[in-house]
Amino acid sequence: MRQIFKKRTALSLATLAVLASATAQAQQGDPLYRYQWHLMNYGQQVLGDTRPVSGIDLGIDDLHDYNIRGKGVIVGVLDEGTEIRHPDLAANVVPNGSWNFNDGSHDPTPTNPDAAHGTSVSGIIAAVGWNGIGVRGVAPSARLKSFNFLDSDANNEQIQYAWWDGPESKDVAVSNNSWGSTIPLFLTVVSENELAAWENPMSATRGGLGTVYVKAAGNSFASVPHPLFGELCPASAAQVGCSQSINDTEANYFNVITVAAANAAGKRSSYSTPGASVWVSGLGGEYGWERASVSVNAPAGFADRQPAVRFDPAIVTTDLSGCVNGYNANAVVPPEFVSDLNLNRLESDQSAIDGTCNYGGTMNGTSAAAPTVSGVVALMLQANPKLSFRDVKYILATTSRRIDPNQAAVTNADGTVLSAGWTVNAAGRAFSNWYGYGLVDATMAVTRATGFKSLGRLVDSGWQPAQVAAAQPIGNVAAPARATVRIAGGAGRVEAVQIGMASDYPLDFLESTTLRVSLISPSGTRAIVVPAGAAFAVDTMTFDLAAVNAFIDETGNGDWTLEVVDTALAAGAETKGNLTSFKIRVLGH
Repeated sequence: MRQIFKKRTALSLATLAVLASATAQAQQGDPLYRYQWHLMNYGQQVLGDTRPVSGIDLGIDDLHDYNIRGKGVIVGVLDEGTEIRHPDLAANVVPNGSWNFNDGSHDPTPTNPDAAHGTSVSGIIAAVGWNGIGVRGVAPSARLKSFNFLDSDANNEQIQYAWWDGPESKDVAVSNNSWGSTIPLFLTVVSENELAAWENPMSATRGGLGTVYVKAAGNSFASVPHPLFGELCPASAAQVGCSQSINDTEANYFNVITVAAANAAGKRSSYSTPGASVWVSGLGGEYGWERASVSVNAPAGFADRQPAVRFDPAIVTTDLSGCVNGYNANAVVPPEFVSDLNLNRLESDQSAIDGTCNYGGTMNGTSAAAPTVSGVVALMLQANPKLSFRDVKYILATTSRRIDPNQAAVTNADGTVLSAGWTVNAAGRAFSNWYGYGLVDATMAVTRATGFKSLGRLVDSGWQPAQVAAAQPIGNVAAPARATVRIAGGAGRVEAVQIGMASDYPLDFLESTTLRVSLISPSGTRAIVVPAGAAFAVDTMTFDLAAVNAFIDETGNGDWTLEVVDTALAAGAETKGNLTSFKIRVLGH
């Protein structure tokens, strides 16, 4: 079983030889397993021009050998459709268990040759293991259901169908959601009644234990695509992230595990959206290109002009079958788009690794990180099917590994903190807006899940408003606006906190803000909800819902304080706006 992470980073030559031998044996059952560094990483050469850092993996270790493979656990994939007859997925697909929103059938196989996303996500979760072909899933014996709402209208009714309302969703234990807002620069607008209309039926699924909903945090750290304005990212947002995970409404639900992405070096993937609502990190990697492959048919110098992260490892998984469809298709010469190139050694029917084109080595994004976590949850639920969604969340938070331990706060020239790095709360739990509680560790999570005593009755404070007698001017660091709510008779140990606030402070449309919004717990822990520098497509700093996840295991009782400062306001300068309201909901046990 898995030892502490530090021991995995300094492996002896003898240990490396044993791991290499074990991997060679595994390859006999799944030939591409050796390239799946997210499952077993001893620093081997994979797809990409850099090697992964040994030990940066999901910590599967011996679980599969002990037959902890997700058996009996059904995972719903809400995405583009999944190719349910794919040779490496078909045996794990529940017959007539999926749903096609376009034609009302049980076959969600994509008709669009470019719609490979759902098939790749499904393979990360539950590609069949030890069948002599291809790859292996994180939970290679879990069962799959596919709901193709991204190929359809992608509306709330379809989400509800796949989450709890449709007959095909009734036995889904884990719901993977590798999707998000099209333009993730808007703050949340959702009433308390609307929130309850989502969270209550989500909690009632799985016989009252609640389906475990896993959600991608987003891919908007470096830029945000806009149909009219192109790629958006103010220069001042470069260090804190263009968009924030709290901007995606569903990422703030109590029932949802929001997942950030780490790469093969154990650092934040270049694209991974940060935020106060991030819960844990999975492995999404980078882009998986190889210069030797890219340069063959590319314009002269093309590879050399690309950012270095393009050539760091991505995730190897299933693709739409054949060499015409999906991410891995035969190169078009001359290429019109980057997708027309062979990006690494796995691509095209000329590949010496696998010429079927049924697999791809360039899957990335929090879209890839989320299914790594969904697969780990399936392993946990096999080990203990009685875990509630709250139990699962708690176990993941308390067993995940702190990666990139030296992540520091981002400050301005005056030393004012714009965005925090790793912080340790009053209960001793380390949290980062980049990584949540850290990188999931399957062996630690399964070990903790086995025989886990349920958290018991939920204590919910309900929404409690601050009694703001007058608008609070938003000043500089020396004169912040503050509003406080006292919670009494609430949770002895916090599981989750949600807040809302309103202000009349104007924001510059599609530009970064100088405001920093923080929440301070009764124990004195400060969590940054909105970092100074983030960009928004709204007129004022006002939102109805944001999950602030840094306070697990602290006491829920006492004074909770919202603090808003203008980090660019000079001393003595007149404020541009006021904090007008604040509300909070604390959940725990």
